[in-house]
Amino acid sequence: MNRPPASPTMAQLRALVAVADNLSFREAARELGVSQPSVSAALVALEVALGARLADRSSRKVALTPAGQQAAARARRILAEVDDLVVGPSANGQVDGPLRLGVIPTVAPYILAPVLRALARRAPALRPEVTESQTAHLLEGLSAGWLDAAVLALPAVPAPGTPEAAGAGHSAPVGAARLVEVPLYREDFVLVLPPGHPLAGRQGLPASVLRQLRLLLLEEGHCLSGQVLDICRQVGAATDHPARAASLTTVAQLVAAGLGATLLPATALPVETRKGKLATAYFEPPAPGRVVGLVFDAGAPGLERNYEVAALLRRALDRPGFAGQVQGTGGPQSAA
Repeated sequence: MNRPPASPTMAQLRALVAVADNLSFREAARELGVSQPSVSAALVALEVALGARLADRSSRKVALTPAGQQAAARARRILAEVDDLVVGPSANGQVDGPLRLGVIPTVAPYILAPVLRALARRAPALRPEVTESQTAHLLEGLSAGWLDAAVLALPAVPAPGTPEAAGAGHSAPVGAARLVEVPLYREDFVLVLPPGHPLAGRQGLPASVLRQLRLLLLEEGHCLSGQVLDICRQVGAATDHPARAASLTTVAQLVAAGLGATLLPATALPVETRKGKLATAYFEPPAPGRVVGLVFDAGAPGLERNYEVAALLRRALDRPGFAGQVQGTGGPQSAA
């Protein structure tokens, strides 16, 4: 007697959506915080369950089949419904009280206003208390208990020995196994250049173009600096520019003055380029980028509320004109 194929799991649907968004198993794995073989195995299992090939794989890139595109669209809707289900209890007033929330400086200026307004509408009994600081300080806050959750670039604690860990400039006060990471959105990095630069306005640039540029970076301690350093290492780009800045605003001003180029997260562009003195160029897919998520200590009180807050944040960010791509995951993502 033949057994019917197993039904798709949420993990398989999340893997499919991540592959569809990134067209890369490596980037999908990074986004989900799992290994690349895990993503590949999840997609194969989903293909078996659905009885259809969902992706054409080659050594360099991944392309969805028509069946894969249809399945990815349905998976997004399913994950969105799960997200709504997670948010549901908040309507009964269960998401309330003070929320001691940390936010990194490369995120706070670009999402806080719309997020806090949305939280005020959807969870009026919630009282956010915001702390802006670098990742290391916010992880200390989670460990010491003076923060309930933090909005950080993921993974918040890079694996020891990886380039990300070398560039992060901090150790983890909270053990990685205790951290819960719930992805909120993914955003591309955009090449920002002085006005009139030969690359201005270009589309589909290979990341190797960074080897031609003098790149301006944030000072050590910012996770974004570590992420950009990792990208530069991968393509062999120089990172020896003598200037270092404490904020993306200062980096943008240095670029406008013609001192070099930089990479900015897409959500920062409307603020940092609004004066019209900066040029932009875009990378070919899958573009380098980052995933931003809500991070909290699995052993601390309020675990259920933190999941509900993460779902509220995703809904708050799911708005027209938002430069990031909101993640439709409904469950926890381990940092381990």
